[in-house]
Amino acid sequence: MLSMLILGLTGQCNFACKYCYAEHPAETMNTATAIAALELTAADGQPFALQFSGGEPLLNFPVLQAVIRYVRENGLPVIMQLQTNASLLTREMAAVLKAGQVGIGISLDGRLDSNDRQRCLPDGRGTCSQILNGVCKLAEQGMAAGITCVVTRENAAKLSGLVEMAYYLGNIRRIGFDLLRAQGRGAGMAAPSSEAVWQGVEEAFQTGKDLAEKTDRTILFSQIERVDKLANNRMQGFGHCHAMNGEAVFVDAGGSLYACASLAGQPDFYLGHVKTGLDTARQQKVAALISNEMSFCRRCPSFSLCGGACFARWYGAGCGSQGYAAECALKQVAIEWYLKHEGQGRKIDESCVAACRC
Repeated sequence: MLSMLILGLTGQCNFACKYCYAEHPAETMNTATAIAALELTAADGQPFALQFSGGEPLLNFPVLQAVIRYVRENGLPVIMQLQTNASLLTREMAAVLKAGQVGIGISLDGRLDSNDRQRCLPDGRGTCSQILNGVCKLAEQGMAAGITCVVTRENAAKLSGLVEMAYYLGNIRRIGFDLLRAQGRGAGMAAPSSEAVWQGVEEAFQTGKDLAEKTDRTILFSQIERVDKLANNRMQGFGHCHAMNGEAVFVDAGGSLYACASLAGQPDFYLGHVKTGLDTARQQKVAALISNEMSFCRRCPSFSLCGGACFARWYGAGCGSQGYAAECALKQVAIEWYLKHEGQGRKIDESCVAACRC
């Protein structure tokens, strides 16, 4: 049963981010391929999440709009999400997304100075002003959004500034931190140290706490939410990894199926095609491969509240039988913060906190 469908609407992008890991062909998905992927995923009648991805998915807005219309006209049990750089959003697009009840995630890496050093246009100019213009277009429609920030050596020490800006914007409801991946252009950049990630993220959490108290408005952090779900048994270990659980497909513009968007184009993770269907034997083989490779996570004292690392991040980082240090720091600082500030009387597991500081 599939619970996650990711449509790579296009491999094209109007940005040229310095760390971009995507190596998707610059093709554009047509409506027939998108609908075939929808029908494949919806065949068992169970609810699923649908994420529009790219490249920059708004470059193929006609197909995105056609998919929204198909979902609504056919009453499919789908939760739709769009991950975008927001720079191309118009008032008309925002209205379509609102009417279609599409959740919005925006890629933004900090204030102007931090964002523009790594999220650039092809000519090298920065992108922050274009991104914020898109955020404002959503606000005009009364729409909220989340922010995904890629943490690199460039911006790790300035994450609190992103939190301040999110509160200022007014329609940001959640912030999540991603990490540099040593794939595509990201292979030429140095990963942030675990110490820098820990300090930067902890400062961001503290800034969020301070501003929540001052404004009586709370912006959530995805990393802390995840710890809370694990602590209260609303998620199990590796529950986030739909590829490991055999529950997800990424569909590229040509209709090929892969276990994960971050692994698209790699033959080892190919699962079939929308025209021929999902190869369940390959899906099970890939799921077993991922599970076996990540077995070191299950031996970690922090696993019960960490939930396991991201295979795609680890796979690209070349860490061998150890975790990606920057990701471990990201997960562990969230665990420690939760246990100290948001555990609501939970007894702190000192062995887990000790593991967090390893």
